[in-house]
Amino acid sequence: MNKLEYYTPDDIPTEIQAYEAKVEQLGVGKSGKVGILDLELQINGTGKTVVTKQFSQVPLQIQRALYLENSLPGMAYLYVISTSGGILQGDRYRTDILLKNNATAHITTQGATRIYSMNTNYASQILNITVNENCYLEYIPDQIIPYKNSRYYQKVNLEVDDDSTLIYSEILTPGRVA
Repeated sequence: MNKLEYYTPDDIPTEIQAYEAKVEQLGVGKSGKVGILDLELQINGTGKTVVTKQFSQVPLQIQRALYLENSLPGMAYLYVISTSGGILQGDRYRTDILLKNNATAHITTQGATRIYSMNTNYASQILNITVNENCYLEYIPDQIIPYKNSRYYQKVNLEVDDDSTLIYSEILTPGRVA
């Protein structure tokens, strides 16, 4: 899937668009520059939340579900993994997460998201989370660390049923300024 409009937000602020320029290393949309993660989770016949649909494109991947809580044996713990060392100029990420059929899950990242200094272009991410009826999701990634001269735009779309719960967190930590 390599359609620019699929993984680039449609409402990039003009302040960010001003940096739109050709990336000299690997251009926007090239292999390794577009991370896509599409997940669907639901309860199986034994009462465990399982991943029933999964599509990923490097650098984004997902670890297999872990079941860590004795008090919540059906709750899936998932780690989003990035095979790159961070977000670079020209990177475009998109993550879609859908919980249905009474699913319960905790989703986090394997470490902080570093947004490195950029001399051209920008990086962006679209995050779509849908929590259907009677589902529970904790989406608590590690901190986002923007470095000096980085440009990053993230669009988050949350859709939560009235009878569901979403605990959502973002932590922004200053990176290197030198």
